[in-house]
Amino acid sequence: MPRIPSILTATFCLCLSLPCTSQDLVPSIRLSPEEVAKAKQLTQSLRDAEEHNNKANADWKQFRQSYQAAHSDLHGIKFTDDFRLAVSRVDSPANGVLQVATIELTAEERKKLEGLSQEMTESEQSLRQARIAWHDFQSQFLANHSGTCATPPYSELTLSSGKSVRICPPWMQGVAFTADFELAFSLKGF
Repeated sequence: MPRIPSILTATFCLCLSLPCTSQDLVPSIRLSPEEVAKAKQLTQSLRDAEEHNNKANADWKQFRQSYQAAHSDLHGIKFTDDFRLAVSRVDSPANGVLQVATIELTAEERKKLEGLSQEMTESEQSLRQARIAWHDFQSQFLANHSGTCATPPYSELTLSSGKSVRICPPWMQGVAFTADFELAFSLKGF
């Protein structure tokens, strides 16, 4: 009989030592003032690049729609890469023969189209660079704060500079920041 209480005691102690899964603990990092400033600056750059890209796309779409409306007899107008012609597929006289109609753009239309195309290219490049800078910041931030992990599991990321960094658990799923960038939280917690 004395054996039963010791088994119950052992079982009770074992249950007490098991981790409590009902706790909602989220790993967090408090950012340094320098990290806060950098995160805010990069976020603003990303926001500006997104707005610039959205405006450039809207301007291009508006030009294309207005040109299409002025030439309603043609459908799906596209422009040549030298900005000299507008082209549209048309019905062909025989199956297998593809034909297009062309309209020569005026000097003013060419200039406008070339400017819009250049603006789109620049805005896309700016957006790509802002996204890369933000990704590099997050990756380096996590590598700096996630600790050292010599053996898997870990995530290995390459920065735009070519430098490779390791992200250790629980940060491998990514990071979320508070609006003021004072705190960062592991996405694993969400």
